[in-house]
Amino acid sequence: MLKVGLILYSVRQAMATDTMGTLEEVVKLGYKNLEVCNHNATIDSGIGFGVGAEEIKAVFDKYGSKVVSAHVFPVEKANLQEVIEYNAVLGNKNIVCPNGRFSTYDDLMRQCEFFNSVGKLCGEAGMTYLYHNHSHEFRTIGGKTVMDLMIENTDPKYLSLELDTYWTMRAGLDPVETMKKFGKRIKLLHQKDFPFDSTAPINTLGFGDLELLEPIGTDGESMYARMQAQGTPMAQQQTEEQKMQRLSSFTEIGTGIMRIQDIIDASNEYTDAEYIILEQDATRLSSELESIKISMDAFKKFDGISWDN
Repeated sequence: MLKVGLILYSVRQAMATDTMGTLEEVVKLGYKNLEVCNHNATIDSGIGFGVGAEEIKAVFDKYGSKVVSAHVFPVEKANLQEVIEYNAVLGNKNIVCPNGRFSTYDDLMRQCEFFNSVGKLCGEAGMTYLYHNHSHEFRTIGGKTVMDLMIENTDPKYLSLELDTYWTMRAGLDPVETMKKFGKRIKLLHQKDFPFDSTAPINTLGFGDLELLEPIGTDGESMYARMQAQGTPMAQQQTEEQKMQRLSSFTEIGTGIMRIQDIIDASNEYTDAEYIILEQDATRLSSELESIKISMDAFKKFDGISWDN
């Protein structure tokens, strides 16, 4: 049975203002399984807000919550040994690469070698290394998707998947069929939701030629990574039109169009996922904490899940 979690990216603005107070509010709501999210790994080996692992663990222990996973970006610029040591204090066993940047086949093969090396390092520490997809991994190189090539050219001992069902859907694929395809390589799930009234197209890739023509995604050399390290929110990098379309692309989880019960059922049948982690990339509500409470209430209608840890 899938256990429900929450990635703290969902409350990143509140955490930037009051990190520890926000963490306490999140666990008081009843979220028992937390995925931390560090987009400043070039300068911070923890959760990205300059907070010690012992301090975080004390808050979570007080309310019976725990860290079950950690997004680390950019992985290739992080001090991986420090990341592992920090997460060991938290009791976390899952380290996730939240995004990759790909261009040519040779570039992807080099990254697969890197994923294997990081996975081996994590494995030696008793941890699992996972890759989290967006939609661009379903573009192709030489007739095969980046995702397929990544799975074929990495060792299952060293790289697992955190399948994001929302971005899979927005690549024009059925998340259920994708779970059947990748099966036991999937150790974690990410779940968002797409609103009925969105102004954005569901399929971000379209139906034309998906072959890679230029680098896609982000890495430690990208403008996105540099601006994150400088503390510039992504919203400040967007035009007003882009901001509005982004806001219209997400809704509180369980209130939109995604077939979440089918996803839960398929995960329980076909994958080795232990947690389904809720993620709110953006909300039209005035408060991130209000948003994650609505998602919690809406998500409780589904079967095959547990809110315990």
